[in-house]
Amino acid sequence: MTESSNAGRDRRPRRKRSIFAPDEVVHLSESSLARDDYLAFSAGHRIAVWHRIGVVHKDLHSKHMFIDPYTGMTTLIDFGAADLSWVVDPDRMFQDIVMVRQTMGQSWTRGFLAGYARTSHLLTDPEHPGFTDAVLARAGGQIGSIARPAQPVFTDADCVTLLTPVLDLSSGFPRLTGDLPDAVVSPEDLTIVRCALLMAEVGAAEQLLTERPPKSAVGRLLSALEKGTRREEKANLLGARMAALRVFDTTGNDPAVLRCLAGMTDIYDWLAGRLDRPAAPIEPAFVNCVHAAQLSLELLQHRAWPVTELESQELKVTSRHRHLTWYAPMLNAPPDDERYRQLVNYLASRVTLYEAMFRESWDPEEGASSRLWSANWRALVLARTALHTYLHALRSGTVVEASEETTIKTVKALAGLNAGAVRSNRSAAMNLHGWIALAPGVTPLSEYYVRFTDELLEAYKVISLIDTERPDLAQLAASEQVSAVLARGPVHGDDFDALMAWGIAPDD
Repeated sequence: MTESSNAGRDRRPRRKRSIFAPDEVVHLSESSLARDDYLAFSAGHRIAVWHRIGVVHKDLHSKHMFIDPYTGMTTLIDFGAADLSWVVDPDRMFQDIVMVRQTMGQSWTRGFLAGYARTSHLLTDPEHPGFTDAVLARAGGQIGSIARPAQPVFTDADCVTLLTPVLDLSSGFPRLTGDLPDAVVSPEDLTIVRCALLMAEVGAAEQLLTERPPKSAVGRLLSALEKGTRREEKANLLGARMAALRVFDTTGNDPAVLRCLAGMTDIYDWLAGRLDRPAAPIEPAFVNCVHAAQLSLELLQHRAWPVTELESQELKVTSRHRHLTWYAPMLNAPPDDERYRQLVNYLASRVTLYEAMFRESWDPEEGASSRLWSANWRALVLARTALHTYLHALRSGTVVEASEETTIKTVKALAGLNAGAVRSNRSAAMNLHGWIALAPGVTPLSEYYVRFTDELLEAYKVISLIDTERPDLAQLAASEQVSAVLARGPVHGDDFDALMAWGIAPDD
């Protein structure tokens, strides 16, 4: 029997269901969420990981979502009704959003979509660039804010035109060989490029000081950099000139200052990409690649950033750093890796940034959160990774620093960083309300408090040993304090950096 060619022609098209009213303003940035909404945010973060490979759960409700306060990770269970066709299609994915709305309510759905959108924007397969926005369009409403990577001040094409003709990277030590072209960007933006190269202590960058600095916030930074010491070549790009940024301390949220800081991150991330040479990871190019990336993280820690701007700027930097060849191996490097010194320093810079983002103040009159909660768990996961990585290298006898004194100081600094992150997370985990449910097989919140406290004490004992007994490297490596930390092992959660490294081809 052949189906009639007129079949279904008179059938009225099925109305697509939306979640928000057409005139409803919907804020989907993490900075717009209340504290309790982080649970929904975490769940949205997790389902986006499944959606990006085409898996739809189709039965999302509270009994199938579990959060682990120790890692910040939401686990999804019971995929019995899931659609495993592996086809990425917004209409299919939207079924899960509708189910969340029906079972968890409108407010919870908003937090869920905020986490979903942020993760999906960064993880979506490049072959489906409109996937995330198409899902959000189905939800309806008017999107007032959303967590997505900020637009760059200087695109990759801008950096190529500006810097490729005049920057020699062949030795691994960036060196300026000519004058910057002045017809590519505006004079103010050209001043930003000068500031970036001077702060990075690029070789021969002093020729950029031949012109009189403009009378502006960026011009004041250029003048401050002029007072710094200059050398033809540097062992790395992370110089002392970061102190020059203090000229911005009293400027508040000046758009020109924020543009300067954002533009310099664009320059440094472009430079890191050009110095990324996987064939010889311990040559000067690798060291300078890591330190250029660190400079971006340092710039994002300036007090001038309001939380709303900082959120999108950090996502911009994260999305670029994940393409560097050392990024994924950094999270699970073996203890004899010769790159530890650089990679641990980079991890420490990320932890410091995330702790600052978690503690960022916010206007309570706007009804928004005072903290970016995902940064809270990201700081802890990476602080654990940095400390365990370094202690494993110490225990295995790997030379990780130039001197014994520096190595011991680094151990103390990383233990302090870990302790600070544990303290913040213990307080945060115990004060969150409205848990979906705890991870299966794990006891109540009191047990989590004990876990956090034990980890905190272990870090303090390492610090106390160094301060009171002043051990040499051999004594420190063999100490019970180091053994206790290593016995615990790094506890990885659903952290953003690991997902960025996960890339487009997941393991499971």
